Amino acid sequence: MMFDGNFFKGVGRKSEFSPLFRRMLIVLPMAMIAVSSTLLLSKNSQETGEEININSFFQTEDQFFDFIETVQFESVRLNIVKIERGDNYWKIARRHGVDIDTLIGANPHWTDLLARMEGRIVVPSKKGVLRFVKKLDDLDAIAREHSVERENLCVQKLYFREKLALFFGKRTQPIAVFAMNGRPLALTMKESLAKQFELREMFRSPLGGRFSSFFGRRMHPILHRQAFHDGIDIAARYGTPVGAPCEGVVESAGWMGAYGKAVIIQHPRGYKTLCGHLSAIYVREGQRIPRGRIIGRVGSTGFSTGPHLHFSLWKDGRPLDPMKVLW
Repeated sequence: MMFDGNFFKGVGRKSEFSPLFRRMLIVLPMAMIAVSSTLLLSKNSQETGEEININSFFQTEDQFFDFIETVQFESVRLNIVKIERGDNYWKIARRHGVDIDTLIGANPHWTDLLARMEGRIVVPSKKGVLRFVKKLDDLDAIAREHSVERENLCVQKLYFREKLALFFGKRTQPIAVFAMNGRPLALTMKESLAKQFELREMFRSPLGGRFSSFFGRRMHPILHRQAFHDGIDIAARYGTPVGAPCEGVVESAGWMGAYGKAVIIQHPRGYKTLCGHLSAIYVREGQRIPRGRIIGRVGSTGFSTGPHLHFSLWKDGRPLDPMKVLW
């Protein structure tokens, strides 16, 4: 059928088109959208899922942020936040009601956890993980990887033109997916950060509390002179249960001089920990214990000025900063 240049001149005037024809002009585009969406899902369902290498899409952080600014979800906002003087990632997470895992999961270009002033980071409005897929049928795999229900996945809004580009294989950008309450995976991180994350996943904090003293040189609270502090102190109420930070075998349990009542545990991969100043000990030498097993209670034995837990960490006999595993 051919139309001359005057065919559409009368659109909108009742005298030109019948009500049925006008109705068709409205319904036809809507039907085309429905059909194209169905075809898109059908095409995707015939292909296998594939892991996104985010670096193949965004060569620089600026390109990543430019893309994030275009992403919209129904129930989650992706805020781009500028790092101010005195900020760190933990402070930013608390300020926005999320956690450090959420920030790690939303910033795949991170190589470490050092917040650089004037830098920018993505801060989601809810806890979860930001992922990227090439096809919509990858969603089930994402849900399984993060141990969340399928309905906990928020998919980036795609408009008609974007759906067509995806269907015909012309879309050059990935599709953003947010897994609400999901936790990040080391396999999606830069190698240097993945190593830190895997170490942290191996350990857990022996108890909740306030960090009152850190690893390194400090003024000794009893000797009143500069001395090396080979661990961290976690202030907590007297009698608070202390759990094993990682599975392992109890190397020694009992009185250990300045540490007071203490427990040393040998862990896999050459790691060893000490929990000191305990008021009670519930494990014995040679006992194999799982992570989280209660090994004692907070006290103030040995060289101590108040109830707290001294926590030391070694790797192949060398002292490490325990904050490397407790962040």
